[in-house]
Amino acid sequence: MTAEERLEADLLIRHGYLITMDDRGSVLPDGAVAIRGRDIVAIGDDAELSRRFAADHEIDAAGAPVHPGLVETHVHPAYHLYRGIFADDVPEDEVFPGFTRAYLDTVTEEEEFLAVQLAAIEMVRNGTTCFVEAGSVFAPDAAARAATGVGIRAVLADAFLMDQPDGFIWDMRAGSTVSTARASREPQDLDQALQVAGGQLWRNADPDALVTGHIALRGLGTASPELIGHCHELAVRHGAILNMHHAYEESDHEAVSRMFGTDPVLGLEALGVLDESLLLSHANVLSDRETDALLTTGAGLSWAPAASMIWGHSVVLSSRHARFWRAGGSVGLGSDSSNWSNVFDLFRQAQLAILLSRTIEGDRAALGAVDALRIATIGGARAAGLGDRIGSLEPGKRADLVIHSADRPESAPAFDPVRNLVYAAGSRTVRSVVIDGRVVLRDGRLTGVDEPEALAAVETAARAMVARTGYLPRRDGMLRA
Repeated sequence: MTAEERLEADLLIRHGYLITMDDRGSVLPDGAVAIRGRDIVAIGDDAELSRRFAADHEIDAAGAPVHPGLVETHVHPAYHLYRGIFADDVPEDEVFPGFTRAYLDTVTEEEEFLAVQLAAIEMVRNGTTCFVEAGSVFAPDAAARAATGVGIRAVLADAFLMDQPDGFIWDMRAGSTVSTARASREPQDLDQALQVAGGQLWRNADPDALVTGHIALRGLGTASPELIGHCHELAVRHGAILNMHHAYEESDHEAVSRMFGTDPVLGLEALGVLDESLLLSHANVLSDRETDALLTTGAGLSWAPAASMIWGHSVVLSSRHARFWRAGGSVGLGSDSSNWSNVFDLFRQAQLAILLSRTIEGDRAALGAVDALRIATIGGARAAGLGDRIGSLEPGKRADLVIHSADRPESAPAFDPVRNLVYAAGSRTVRSVVIDGRVVLRDGRLTGVDEPEALAAVETAARAMVARTGYLPRRDGMLRA
């Protein structure tokens, strides 16, 4: 092929150790990725693609790992404005009726914008190219503006979709003295919830949209069968996912079992909503029958190990996620929220998932590095309903990918770059990130946002927001002003 006959590309990633995450598990030690517009147009050996394509721009990966972008399947980015505010001895069941409730009643659109922007910056820097927001942003347009500015792919939902009178599951626990009267801005009954449901699905009309929509129920017993069924019908009609919190603790599983008269997943199956459109977040408690039903129907799980471990929930020691994955189940990873993991870093979640699974099963082979990376990429993409668009490096898919650096000590010696990446290097070596064909992080610098300016705005806004709630941050916990 002569120079005149070479195909055109906008960007050519060269000399990468390509971890494609395709169905064959292909790895190209000296590979290249050709990108035109938003899409990957070719994958192959560097020598071949450099002959075939003439690109406007090139990035030399210099032998470092290149892999699909990580997909966060369960995050609450709007809570980033009060990261680390709870002392280590503050009980979890005091957080929601206390500070969080005050925050929800007072947070402004600009504060949510800054929080989501901060979370998006962090995710991109850690190799995440797409996140599924878990239904806790009152101003989704502000969240979309923040995500678009940073350049990250986002799947947004309406906030706090529920209709049961008692609010959070803690009100349903026997002997609970906690009152979690819902925030005034949340739906108060079925009629209000039905009016809100599906409000973000209009974003899916544009097949090229960077920000799309789904439906996120609050879950954990806070949605009636009528609301669940309505939301499922909307999700299916619009080709979106229905996402809900599920079985975070044993008491959640017990309470919802009482509500359905059977195991919660079987109750969902009886409602006719257990299918590939459903994504259950946490799912730390599953019976054998529930696991079988999930496998049969194709419903997915979002696994967020740190979200339970940071609060000391031993329920994670009965997690079935790894076995579910090995049996062919749909599993993604999630970082939950700032105070339920404190960092949006899926490499950290992947490491925790590996260590937790091996501890539970007493078997080093319970979950491996390739498994964890697949869960964080193509597994998450499929669980989020985006497996045909992102999650692997293949022609025809969107160009969402991460380029690492090989010059960190964690990357050496390079006997197995995949194991080094998952067990040692992780997000430390993220060098450049491409999302939707655009370089959003180039050699460690964000291209779409002034990061120092954004961080300064967060510091100012966070202190003003906390003061307005009537709480003061103290080393020994949150105290009234």
